Amino acid sequence: MVIGSNRFSALWLVSVSGPAMASQVEPTLPVTALLVMLLLLLCFAFIYIVILKFRLKGALQPKADLVGFYSLHDDISGFPNKYALQRKLDDILNSAPEQKFALILLKVEEFDQINQLLGHSNSNLILAQIAQRINDNLAHESKILTYEYRQQQPVRVCHLGSVDFAIWLDIGNQSARAEFLAQQLQKSVPQPMLVHGCAIEYRLGVGISLYPEHSTQFNELLERAYLALQHYQWRRGAGLLFTPDMINYTTEKLALMAELRQAIDQDQLVLFVQPQMAMRNRQVLAAEVLIRWRHPQKGLLAPEAFLALAEDMGVIYPLSLWVLEHAIKTIASLTEQGLVSRIAVNISSKDLLQDELIEALERLFNKYQVKPQLLMLEVSENALVAQPERTMAMMQRLHALGVELALDDFGTGFSSLAYLRQLPVQYVKVDCSFISELHKTEAHIAITGAIIDMARNLGLGVIAEGVESAEVADKLLRMGCVRGQGFWYSQPFELSGFPAWLRQWQHRHPG
Repeated sequence: MVIGSNRFSALWLVSVSGPAMASQVEPTLPVTALLVMLLLLLCFAFIYIVILKFRLKGALQPKADLVGFYSLHDDISGFPNKYALQRKLDDILNSAPEQKFALILLKVEEFDQINQLLGHSNSNLILAQIAQRINDNLAHESKILTYEYRQQQPVRVCHLGSVDFAIWLDIGNQSARAEFLAQQLQKSVPQPMLVHGCAIEYRLGVGISLYPEHSTQFNELLERAYLALQHYQWRRGAGLLFTPDMINYTTEKLALMAELRQAIDQDQLVLFVQPQMAMRNRQVLAAEVLIRWRHPQKGLLAPEAFLALAEDMGVIYPLSLWVLEHAIKTIASLTEQGLVSRIAVNISSKDLLQDELIEALERLFNKYQVKPQLLMLEVSENALVAQPERTMAMMQRLHALGVELALDDFGTGFSSLAYLRQLPVQYVKVDCSFISELHKTEAHIAITGAIIDMARNLGLGVIAEGVESAEVADKLLRMGCVRGQGFWYSQPFELSGFPAWLRQWQHRHPG
């Protein structure tokens, strides 16, 4: 049968070829098993990696207690931060709103220089050490807000960020207690630190505001403490405590001073000049330079708009150096053209307290090859009031350098009469308030005459400021004053035009 025959043939084929075929099929089984095992291993490895990733993520996450610590502490110093202070104050002021407190703000001054010298890592270590020093000095002050205890030592300093620290003090009825504590910290904390062989020195600036006298809101108290701090920095030696008149230093004025610093570098400043004359023959003896500011938006600003503010805010010295360099440069230009004239420059009392003033002038004289005798410095009489000993010492050094000195606005102050015999000045300038009224009242004539007589008896020259008419000039000559300055001779004009003006004037008045 066909069917049976085919089945038999198939069986025979299997029986005959079975062993040979089996030997060919058997090797394929281990390969499949290996593939399956490899896939299983890959799956297990993937699962293990995923589990490991989640475990590492959990391990790297900060613990809950660390998160709480860093939210209330500065990450550089480790001391409580502004948020910690705010939380504490909320509790204190809610429980005792009638008590009196002081917010003492401390700032590490000139820390940028330390940063540049030592780098961020080292300067951060120094900042942390300063914070610790402040805290150590408060260990026995029980009336200061305490945040926590570390190794049984109280933590009483708040690190507001950057280089600013705060102390919250219960002053009770002793309002001067905050200033006394701040002054003690200023003396005891800034001890030099030795880092990599360098002695690092620093100072602490201070500003204080009072609760509830100055405000009952923490942010306002902090702003007013900052105002007091800025005022202390601008006027070194001034009070540490906020006063309402400090609010007059508005944002606009602060911005104006920032612009003035830029104006010095961007040639926005310009010098005008007004000649000083020998009144008998109208010969030019000197010329006083007067600064103006070509403000990009406000136009030409007179000195009254910015000089007093610049002096208060510490911008006056770089401004004076700019004026001095341009004045000495002008003297050099006049000398090259065969035109001899002294140039007079007003300098601030703050300038006289700068120890490097002499070195700066010596550099300028050498740079432009100018004789010091051709420069006259006019010093306000009020400059003698604040620190007379230091001012006197600087004026002696200027005199030794060869610079001529004049006492400006003479007659308006009160201290110079006692020092006049000792001052190394060659001239006094009678204030224009006396000169302009000279032809109107006998009192002004008497005062001006007394000043002229006193100066002449001391061997000093007299310069009359504010001569605006022939009548005034004649009266001054009769009194013995031979040198004058004012609109009667010339209005102020730009210094750049002075050489041409002087040449024409000498041509018209050959003497």
